[in-house]
Amino acid sequence: MERYGLANNVWFSSMFASRKFWVPAFFRDFPMSSLIKTTSISESQNSFFKRYSKSRANLMQFYMNFNHALETQISNSAKLEYYDSTKVPILRTGLEIEKHASTIYSGSAFNEIQEEIVYACFSLSCATLGVSTSRDIEVYDIKDKDSNSWTVTYSIGDDTYLCGCKKFERLGLLCSHIFCVLKYNFVKLIPEKLCGGRWLKSQFVKSIHGGFCDDQEIHLAVDKKKIAYKNLYALFIETAQSIEGNIDKINAFAAIIEEGKKQLLGEGVVLSSTQKSAMIENFYDSHVPTNIEVHPPDVVSTKGSGSRHKSKRESALKLAIKPDRKCGNCHEIGHHDSRNCKKVHEKTNQRQ
Repeated sequence: MERYGLANNVWFSSMFASRKFWVPAFFRDFPMSSLIKTTSISESQNSFFKRYSKSRANLMQFYMNFNHALETQISNSAKLEYYDSTKVPILRTGLEIEKHASTIYSGSAFNEIQEEIVYACFSLSCATLGVSTSRDIEVYDIKDKDSNSWTVTYSIGDDTYLCGCKKFERLGLLCSHIFCVLKYNFVKLIPEKLCGGRWLKSQFVKSIHGGFCDDQEIHLAVDKKKIAYKNLYALFIETAQSIEGNIDKINAFAAIIEEGKKQLLGEGVVLSSTQKSAMIENFYDSHVPTNIEVHPPDVVSTKGSGSRHKSKRESALKLAIKPDRKCGNCHEIGHHDSRNCKKVHEKTNQRQ
C-alpha cells in the first residue's frame, strides 16, 4: 500500500484493517466445532429431508413432513441423552482423570478424550522436554508423535492452561499436550475451566458462536415441555428394556399403553384416509379444491437427454451384428430393404 500510494484508499484501508480474517489459520482461537461449508449444509439438509418429503407434496404436506422430521431429531437427541445418563463407558486405564472424564463428557466426546489421555500418559513419543517458570506462569515444552514441539502455558493464579495447538479453543476438547502437563503435575481431575460446555452431559443448550469475546456466554432457557417429554421417553425406554424377553410383561405393558391412550385421546381415533383429510381441512380451515389449476412443474432430468452421438466405428460394429436380410427391390442380401434401397446404392456408387 505504501509502495503504490494506496494508503489513503478507503477500500484498501478497510481490507488491511480486517487482514486477520483473511487466512482460516487465524481462526484457531475461535470455536469452529460446528462450522461447515455452505455446500455441505445444503447437501446434508437435502439428504435428510428427502427421507420425509416428496417433490410433488403440497405446502400443507411439506409442513407436516417438516414437523415430523424435527420430531425425529428431537427423539434421537432424547435417546442419546438417555444413553449418556445410564450407560457406563469402558475404561482403558486406571487413572482417576479418565474416570472423571467418563462422568462429565458425552459418549462421542469421551471416546476422543480417552484417546488423548491414553496417548499422553502411556505413549513414549509424548513427553515433557523442559519446564520454565516466570512468576506465576509455567511454560512446558511438549513433544508429540510427529516430533513436533508444542508450548503449554499454565497460569497458577487463575488455574488456566493454554496450548499452542489451539484444539481446546477450536473444538472444546482437550489435547494430549495439556493432558501430559496434567500428568506431570499429578492432577487427578480435569479442571473446571477445561471441561468445555458443548460436550458435557447436560440438558442445557450451549451457545457455539457467541462472538469473539471468550467471557460472553448465552444461556438459553430450559423448555419444561421438552424436559417432561424427555423424562417420559426415558421412562418408556427403561421399562421396555427391563421387560425385554418376557412376552407376558410386554403384552401387559402394551395393554396399559393402549388403555392410557384411550383415556387421554378418547375413543375417536382417526384411522381412515378420509377422516384424516377431513381432520386436516378442519384444522387449517381450508378445503381441497375440486379443480386444481396450478400444478407442480415437470421434473426435468439434469443428467443429459438419454441419447448421444455414436461414432462411425460404433455404428459399423452395431450394423455388423445385425443379421442380413434380402431386399425386395434389388433382391440382394445385405443390411437394407426396399425403402432405403435406392439411397444405399447411390451412396455406394458415390464411394466408387
